[in-house]
Amino acid sequence: MKSMVIPEILNIPQKLFPFIFKFNNYNYFLLEGGRASGKTQSVARFLLYIMENRCVRICCGREIQNSINESVKTVFLDLINEYNLTYLIKKDNLIHQLSGSKIFFKGFREQGSVNIKGLEGVDILWIDEAQSITKTTLDVIVPTIRKKNSVIIFTMNRYNRFDAVYNFCAKRKDCLHIYICYFDNPYVDEKIIKEAQISKNSNINDYNHIWLGYPLSNNNEYLISSQLLDKALNLEYEKDENYCSNSVMSVDLSACGADLCVAKLLVEQNENIWLEKKTLSWSEADTDITKGKIVNIYGEWMPKVLIIDADGLGYPIWVSIQKIIKNAIAFRGAKKPCSKYALNARADGYLALREYLEKGYLKLTDKNAIRQLEYIKKIYKPNGLIAIQDKKEIRKIHNESPDWADCLMMALYAINFCSNIIIQSSQEQNKTVEADFEPFE
Repeated sequence: MKSMVIPEILNIPQKLFPFIFKFNNYNYFLLEGGRASGKTQSVARFLLYIMENRCVRICCGREIQNSINESVKTVFLDLINEYNLTYLIKKDNLIHQLSGSKIFFKGFREQGSVNIKGLEGVDILWIDEAQSITKTTLDVIVPTIRKKNSVIIFTMNRYNRFDAVYNFCAKRKDCLHIYICYFDNPYVDEKIIKEAQISKNSNINDYNHIWLGYPLSNNNEYLISSQLLDKALNLEYEKDENYCSNSVMSVDLSACGADLCVAKLLVEQNENIWLEKKTLSWSEADTDITKGKIVNIYGEWMPKVLIIDADGLGYPIWVSIQKIIKNAIAFRGAKKPCSKYALNARADGYLALREYLEKGYLKLTDKNAIRQLEYIKKIYKPNGLIAIQDKKEIRKIHNESPDWADCLMMALYAINFCSNIIIQSSQEQNKTVEADFEPFE
């Protein structure tokens, strides 16, 4: 059997050869790994090769793309110049002048909503930096790519184990999943190898994520370890049927168009264990709709106490809700802390959440909350107090606000610091609970 002659433009790491040779056998491709592994370069080379040989329509997308400079267009242009390919180069797209193939570049999320305009009729969708794709975006985009024999390619270095794209692709028979890192790439520059070694010598956690492509590790920057989350997810306990259960409903309200409103119900199972029993989310921006939903959910769940986000845009909703639901508590994240270690109430809530996880007092069921809790960072202030990474910073990195995690945190805040109010509400369900309370340690 004669050896196959591979075109020069397809000089890619051998580990990625199945991506080329089995391209017609799969609907989805997930190429994940660290920096300098050749993922982006290899996909770009193969797509240009395809465009040379047949007419295809290709979209290269990211969750957010504020300018064309944030796309992979530069990678294509460098290869087009290197191999002297015949393309008509426009601002937002590239057109092969012989085959008629076209590549265009797109950011999916615009002004808080997912924009699928232009995706109809796409043969190949390539999502680079796919670790930033949210489940909401994924749920909208995937059904849109429905042309016969169309494929979706994901390239990424995932932040956490519960990544939306990874979970979508995992164990799918119609997805080819390849893990690759820099030492699998024979074309990597010696300078890059030295940089990787320096990273390895200075910070093994950074090295494992940046260069090996492992999910973000549980170093001292992160508040809650994956081991604790696994423990809470798989926690087994005996429910005391004779125990008079307390229950807490928490609501995290949307702060901007891209955020969700989330409601949770935690129910006490015995003297120690709390169960994350129910979770609901919605995205309507209308505050009247949100107020109506909260009242309706409260009536269905009948918790002993409702704790609701009263910061920012949530304040007017809180003002209306507390007139209707008397056993309601306002949560203000910047409020003075109850504990001596926390900077504010938000840090109080997250530290209480971690403590319950460490003690095995919390059974988790919501994988969205677990996914978000894994990337919550703690920050030590000069005075020794602990703060939690700002929600705006989290949104910049992960393209989502930690709505599910914050909602769970508020419930633990109520359980840990407002137990007097929960007990009072249990004993006197009809008695008014003051909104501006002084919680205790």
